[in-house]
Order: sequence, then structure tokens, then C-alpha cells
Amino acid sequence: MASNQQPSDGTADPLRVAPDVGDTVRDDVLRRYDDPAGTRRRAASARAAIEEFMSGRAGEMKTAGLDLRETGATEGVNTLRIRYQQFHNGLPVFGAGVQAVADIRLAGVTNVDNSTDEQLASAPGPGQARAPDEIGAAAVAPFAEYAAAAEVTGQTLGYTRDDRRPPLPEHDYPTAPLSLLRTGAGADGRVHLVYDCQVRTTGPYEQFSVVVDAVSAEVLWVALLGKYVTANLRVFMPDPVTESDDATLGSASPAGTLDAFRHTVQAEVDPADDGTFTLKGEWFRCVDWDTPAFPQPGEATPDFVYQTHPADRRFLSANAYYWLDTFARYLRGLGHPALNANMRRVDVDPQGLNGQDNSQWVPGDPPRIRFGEGGTPDAADAGVILHEYLHGVFEFLDSNHGGSGSYEHSFCDAIAAVFRDSAAMARHRRTETFPFDNNATDRWSTERTLDRAERFDDAAFFRYGANLRNSMLGTALWQAYLGLGGDSDDRDLRQRAADTVIRTFVEMLTLVPDNTSTGAAHAVQLAQGMISADHRLTGGLHGKVLDAVFVARGLWAPRAVDVYITDSEEDTGLIPGPVSHRSSPDIWVRTTAPEDGDDPELGHQPPAGGQPNHLYVRLRNRGSQTAAAGSFTVEAFRCDPDTEMIWPTHFQPLGTLTVTDPVPPGGTARVGPFVWTPQSAGPVLLLAVAHGAEDPAVPATLTTPVPHDRIVRYDNNVGRRSV
Repeated sequence: MASNQQPSDGTADPLRVAPDVGDTVRDDVLRRYDDPAGTRRRAASARAAIEEFMSGRAGEMKTAGLDLRETGATEGVNTLRIRYQQFHNGLPVFGAGVQAVADIRLAGVTNVDNSTDEQLASAPGPGQARAPDEIGAAAVAPFAEYAAAAEVTGQTLGYTRDDRRPPLPEHDYPTAPLSLLRTGAGADGRVHLVYDCQVRTTGPYEQFSVVVDAVSAEVLWVALLGKYVTANLRVFMPDPVTESDDATLGSASPAGTLDAFRHTVQAEVDPADDGTFTLKGEWFRCVDWDTPAFPQPGEATPDFVYQTHPADRRFLSANAYYWLDTFARYLRGLGHPALNANMRRVDVDPQGLNGQDNSQWVPGDPPRIRFGEGGTPDAADAGVILHEYLHGVFEFLDSNHGGSGSYEHSFCDAIAAVFRDSAAMARHRRTETFPFDNNATDRWSTERTLDRAERFDDAAFFRYGANLRNSMLGTALWQAYLGLGGDSDDRDLRQRAADTVIRTFVEMLTLVPDNTSTGAAHAVQLAQGMISADHRLTGGLHGKVLDAVFVARGLWAPRAVDVYITDSEEDTGLIPGPVSHRSSPDIWVRTTAPEDGDDPELGHQPPAGGQPNHLYVRLRNRGSQTAAAGSFTVEAFRCDPDTEMIWPTHFQPLGTLTVTDPVPPGGTARVGPFVWTPQSAGPVLLLAVAHGAEDPAVPATLTTPVPHDRIVRYDNNVGRRSV
């Protein structure tokens, strides 16, 4: 890559490709390290880099005397994640440990999160724990009024610092009322010896984590393990409301009306069993495992063609199977090693949850999904279907971000909407997460949309509920998709934008440590994780687009120094830049040298062949602070337009100049001239790149060649002019 920014020897500050780069120290403990661009010292391998960091900075992390054990190593496309669990007295300390992440290609540590607890001296000894049977009785006691039966399916003895609680939903779940989830004592901040008990109920079926004090046998809290979407082969593509733009279609619509929105598709199923084909394949199996009882389709030929509900409920099975199978195969095609290794077949009941207007991902072996039929049946809306499976993606990657109660829902909503939009035959009501299920007649939420104006820095943020907070972060993800091409009428561009956002999301899950908080800091952590993941995958090609959408939602402040080169007369430096970006007024040519009396401000002249030409670049600053003199450089390049114009393959450097003048907010600085002699007066593409540590240019860290128009659109530090 052509660039004047290279990885340092380990002493320089990291490039500010995202907020909060560098060290985060709290109470004299190094709690977080961020270097997403990999600008610090590197090692022989990604694992070696992590091990050297863990040993070399153990004093700062206060981990030197702790019992840390590696519990898992996961590889993404270009990411190695190693998790170290803290132990005390031979028992795990729940929620305490270190997660370290390295860039495989660069063999450098990029992210470390340290949640260890070095103050465990007063913790009870293991010998003080009560018998497992006594603890088991305490664990099932809270369910006496809520379920026909409850049993403990697993227990783990360990320690926990009792300083937080799992987030609570705003309303009752069909299988878990708030009164049950509020069971337990208040957090006291002390270290407890506890049993984490897995409890399974029947009547209704559900799975819970019940944390019981192992000394007193007191229940500390009850947490739901299943994950909900709150509210609520002929298939819909993706649903009648999206296709028709008629929001009145819903639960009261007759099959004769809805049948017009069926489309013929193909999906893979297993060979016939004893002459019967069922909706069973490599990744999903439609089975009647939940109430109400409803036999799943079985056919003599592999044809699952039904009228829509309410005339034929089997349609829901075909619709759910198709969208789940299509999405799972798409995800596998992204080639993420850990996801592909951990995906398992899921049992799906499209007519479940006892007719509730809700749906749920249920962990287990096998994992399960159940869709309710209340209101508009959930298995009739691709948004709900994909949402539930995305909870499974979190589980497959061992990533916990609060399920239904925290920002996991932001990604389940937004990623489902992105995939649905890229595949939709008609693109109406694009920002509605569940256009059919949450239609005008059956409306159950006005907040589950991806066009929110609310921000994370609003004074009223503390009053916002979980659904609204989720939709705020989801809005940023949707805006990233639009900025990367999702708003194009070109389906290929929309597909590329969807691939980018979804691939980055999956990689992000291997980077960001578990967190179930509903606070703004958790949303910031996930947003920064998206930028870090993009650096792992591309070297940061899309990082500034992501930064812009997160700034727009108030997750962090804009860059204090934000230099730019305009792409057109109308360009104000916003990212992404305008689609038409071939006529930057900030790049111009003069055919006479300034020492020969020429005034560079007289404007552009066509280059003259066979003689020296003089290229100038005007650098602007849309930030709030001055770009200091000497803190930026500008590189200039030329490219033959008869080539494929791939960066940096087809670009020849014309030189690098330091910006010797300060660039105040709203001000400009002229840089040049760059002198070059074209062989002829034919057309040429000129490109300029501004580099500086406070506002790094995307080309500084790219790891693969890309079409040059992408760096121009995705980075306002880059300008282009065709002459």
C-alpha cells in the first residue's frame, strides 16, 4: 500500500481510527487496550502477540498473582480471540477474566479487556458450600407458582461479585413474568460463593439461570436463557406489507388476499423417510415440540405449496423453513471459521408458544425456535424469523450481549432488516423491523423502527426504555448499510453493502467482551467493535462510514480535527461522499511554475504534455480544533483511466508534501505544487490523500487492493479529479 503511515516500533500513539484508542486505566488498573489499526509492536504470530502482552503488561493489569486459565481460542476471518477465565480456590470467578484479541495478518494485539477481580481475599472457602441437593431445592422453589414442573439440569460452583443484575424486560414474557424475573436479593457488592443452576421448566417449557448463594442457599437472581422478539415452497418475499406497501394487511386479512403475495422458491430438504418428505434439512427441522399441538407438513413429493394462513397453517412452516435455511446458508457463505464450526441444526416450531404474539430462541441441545401465532403469525414475517436466528448466531459465537433485554436486539433487528432489504422484490417500509407482524392493524410497538431521531447523548436518555435504545443503535447500523450502498437502485451494490455490514457484525462478535448492560457505554463498546472488526477484515475501508453513523447517533463526539478534500462543488465533507466524485475543485493543475510568476489561485488548466505541470491541493478542516502546522501531509497520485483504476495497483505517486500552515476550523490550506511531466496531454485521473494521526486516511491501513472510487467515497481525506 502506498502510504506515509507505517506501524510504529511500539512507542508511538496508535492511529485514531476509532474513539478511545490506547490504554484505559481505572483505579490504577489497565482495564482496556485498543489499537484497532495494529500500529504498536508486533510479534511472530497472533498467539505470540497475545501471550507477550499478557506477560509484559501483567503488572499494569494487576494479573501477575491471579489464577488465569485459557478457556477458549476462536478464530474469525482475520481475528484471534483468546479468553482467560479467572479462578480462585480452584473455582471460576464468574464474569472475571481477560479477553485478548489479535490481528492474525499483522500478528499484533488490537484489543484487550480486563475484567479480573484482584480483591477476593474475603471470599468464602469452597468448604462452606451447602450440599448440591439443598441448593437445587432452593433453585426450583421460585417456579412453584409459574410452571407445572421445574428441574435443575446443571450446577456450577464458583464466585461472583454481586454488583449487578441481568437487565429486566419492560413487560412480562409469555413464559416468564416480571414478578418471577425479579426474584432474589438486592446486589450488595460483596463476593459470594454461588451455584449457577440451570433450571428447565415444563408447562410452560422454558430455561433459566438461577444463581444461589452456596453458603446461605438464598436466591440472588433469576435470568431467562431464552431470547425473545418482544410483541410480536410458496413463501412471502419477504412479506405482504413490504411488497405491497399496504400496512392494513395483517391478521384479519383473508387467505384469498394474502395468497397473491406467495412466490415459488427452492430450498434443500432431506431425502424422503419411508416415502414422506418433511421440512428437515442440514440446518433446520420443523417439529411440533411446543404447544399448541400441530402436526408439521409431510408430503409424498418434495412440494410444500399451501394457501396462506389462516386457511392453511402449514404455510407458516414452509415460510419459516425457507427464510431460516436461506439465511443460514448465506451466513456460511461468508466463510467465518468460528461460526461455521459452531453452527448446529435447530428444531423449529412455527406454530408454538401457545398462540402468543411472540417468538423465542431457546438454547439447548438441540437449540430451538418457536414462533407464536398471536396477531399476525410471527412465522409469516421474515423480519421476525431472521431476528430469532440471529440470537443463535450470538450463541454459536459464544457472545452474550443481553439477549432480549439489551443491545443484542439492536443487531437482531438491524441485520435482519439489512438482509431482507437486499433480497426484497419491492422495497417499501424499509425501516420497519417487522412490517407485516407489526402492521397498522396489529401494531404492538411504535419504537421498533430503524429511523429513530433519538441520540445516546440526549438529556432524556435515562428515560428511554430498552426497545427504544435498541432501535437507536439499530438505526445507526441501518444508516451504515445505506451509506455503503444500501440506498442504491443497483441490486448488486445493495448486496455488497449488506455483505459488508453482516460480515463485519459477525467478526465483531469475536472482538467485544460479553456485556448485558443497557447503558450507553455498552452501545459504544459494540459500535467501536464494529470499527475494529472492519479493520480486521479490510484494514479500515469502511471505518469512517461507521464512525459517521455512530457520531450521528450521539455515541461519541465528532473528530476534533476532521480534514477533507472536496469531491464536488456541493461537497461539505460528509461521509460517505457524493456518488459523483470525479471533479474535485480542491485539486487543480497549473502549467507554469509559481517562481515564474504564476498565481496558483487562478484556477485549473488542462495539463500540458511533455512539460512540467504543477498540481495543487486545498485541504479543509470541518472539525472544532485547528490542525497544527506540520501535523498532516498530502500525497498525490496519477492514474491512467484506461486501467481498472484499482488502488494502489494502478496509481503512480507524484510525491508527498507537509502541510506547513495550520488549518483552523472552517479554514483551508493550499499544498503544492507537486511537479510532474505527463508524456502526453491525454486524460489522467489525479488523486490526493491527506494523512495525519488525528485523522488517519483510510489508505494508510488498507490490507488489500480496492476499486479507487471506494476510498474516495468512504474517506473525506481523499479527493479525485479527472482531467
